Amino acid sequence: MGKLPAIAALTGILLASVAGPYPERASVGHRASTDGDRIASDAAFDKMARTEGGGRFFELPRVMFAIDRGGASPRVYWIDTRRYLYHFDFLQARYLTLADADSFNAANYSRPDRRFVLGAVARYPRLGRYGVELWEGDVIEPELLSAMMAQLEASFHAPLTFKPNSDQQAAAAKRVGLPVIGIEEAYGAREQLVLNGGRAVGRLVVVEDGAEADLLPGDIALLKAMPIRMPPVAGIVSSTFTTPINHVSLLAKTWQIPNAYRAEADRLWGEFNGRQVVLDTSGRAVTVRLASEAEIRAAERTRATRRVRAPRSDLAYSGLPALTEQDAEWAPRTGAKAANLAEAASLARKRPDLGFAVPPGFSVPFAFYERFVAANGLAADVEALLNDPKRHDPAWRRAALAALRARFAAGSMPGADLAAILARRHSLLGDKGVFVRSSTNAEDLPGFNGAGLYDTVPNVAAPAALEAALKTVWGSLWNERAFAARERAGIDHRAVRAAVLMQVGVDADAAGVMTTIDPFDEHSAEQRIFIAAKRGIGIRVVEGRKIAEQLLYRPELDSIQILTRSQDDVMLHFAPDGGVEEVKIDPKRAVLSDDLVRQLGRIGLAIQKRFGNRPQDVEWLVVGGRIMIVQSRDYVKG
Repeated sequence: MGKLPAIAALTGILLASVAGPYPERASVGHRASTDGDRIASDAAFDKMARTEGGGRFFELPRVMFAIDRGGASPRVYWIDTRRYLYHFDFLQARYLTLADADSFNAANYSRPDRRFVLGAVARYPRLGRYGVELWEGDVIEPELLSAMMAQLEASFHAPLTFKPNSDQQAAAAKRVGLPVIGIEEAYGAREQLVLNGGRAVGRLVVVEDGAEADLLPGDIALLKAMPIRMPPVAGIVSSTFTTPINHVSLLAKTWQIPNAYRAEADRLWGEFNGRQVVLDTSGRAVTVRLASEAEIRAAERTRATRRVRAPRSDLAYSGLPALTEQDAEWAPRTGAKAANLAEAASLARKRPDLGFAVPPGFSVPFAFYERFVAANGLAADVEALLNDPKRHDPAWRRAALAALRARFAAGSMPGADLAAILARRHSLLGDKGVFVRSSTNAEDLPGFNGAGLYDTVPNVAAPAALEAALKTVWGSLWNERAFAARERAGIDHRAVRAAVLMQVGVDADAAGVMTTIDPFDEHSAEQRIFIAAKRGIGIRVVEGRKIAEQLLYRPELDSIQILTRSQDDVMLHFAPDGGVEEVKIDPKRAVLSDDLVRQLGRIGLAIQKRFGNRPQDVEWLVVGGRIMIVQSRDYVKG
């Protein structure tokens, strides 16, 4: 039984391995088979094709094929893919193989003398083309690939183009001059993707770029461009393809709202702008329709939220503990972000075989924030804002919060506190540029990850800049986006405190995020690691403005599926005098090597085990070929 997932993946390529779930074995029944040696029309293809749903990255109609090279000349079998889920089932049913699954897999993948070539043909409706795909772990010789394409085209009614699913397959196609369907083409050919399932009723608002701050909690946002951040809403549908781990997508799961991509959403539903609609992402199709009066009334009655309690803050502790002095129990003093990262640092020290490090750093606990607030009389300003009846007016609140942050920026730190922080920075981290990061008691909580709500200031060097950065991070507790998110979650603003995590800045070669769960299929029994990566430091990976390199790694099969390549033509590096600057890059080059992907996967699983085997959302860097972990938090399921 332990081998069954591997059998399913290897013999069910594409139906069971392109970022989707392993389906249950279909009942063969007594239907007449439509398997054949030729597909003569689109209708014949449709009769045999199967389209997998349930969170798959690509939901396209596919027909499996098997090329038998065991006779005098190769023979192509087109498989009734509605009847057989796996190539292995079909070949056994035809008595074309009597081998057990392990022997069959070993003999028919990664070997030039294999008897069977196994794959599938997919139709890309928006491209108007058919693509040939192999399992991403299939290492195919260039000459065999060329022969496979010629044999398939001889028995198919329309032109076929190879779509590589791995770097090796792309290199093999290039070597023999095969045209290919690129990842960007395939990505763009997708019409829709559900990032969080659900149903919502609300006012549809077509959001122009930069206007997301005006959205209200009961709105359904139709986004033409993916914002870096946005206030809580009732639902999201975007006409721009994005990654499932950008800040907006992660917050949509925290808010428990439907979130989906639909190509040309503004053209399809823009006419409903300003009207009450129903957004439904619970099925395979993303739909928007006008809401009935009964649906509108019901939504108004049930628009209550589950309350999240901010953990208590220990305001008596005034040390400046290094990460090496902390563990998970330190969260009441230094915040969950710092405490979790301290656990990851402990794992790195105990397991040097994993080959990762955590950049050294220390925490500025909640007590320092509390003393700053008291010294500058800011508690009265906070209380006045919270007690003003106009706080529910978005425009008034936005201005009031901006004024409150300005008072934080203009405040003076208690001299003893600032001197202690500067001395600790110098003794522990030297004079290198540091990242000044939030670690509040209102982020990385069960059911509320707070992704992107609070500020990080990168590459801070001079003492005056360090003081300003501390005040910026403290003041970001009162960002509009953070305030609105806490309102929706029912978090008491008066209970919220900001600690700060200060770490040596790392001018990374590449950076990104990985989740130790497949965000496209969170209920899969198979272990999958999703990785999003960009070159340079990692700020832009979670912004979602441009597509990152996205990969799916299956540790059990040691397979790496390329979902997208990075679209960025610039990367961020440290500027000589502090801060960051853009550097032009070649967007076509792969961000991560296969070895780095595998190592990230091993590290991610070890971190998950450290946190009670709860799926993790991990931020990482690569510098000089070495992996560094800079954050780990529980993954919030949709």
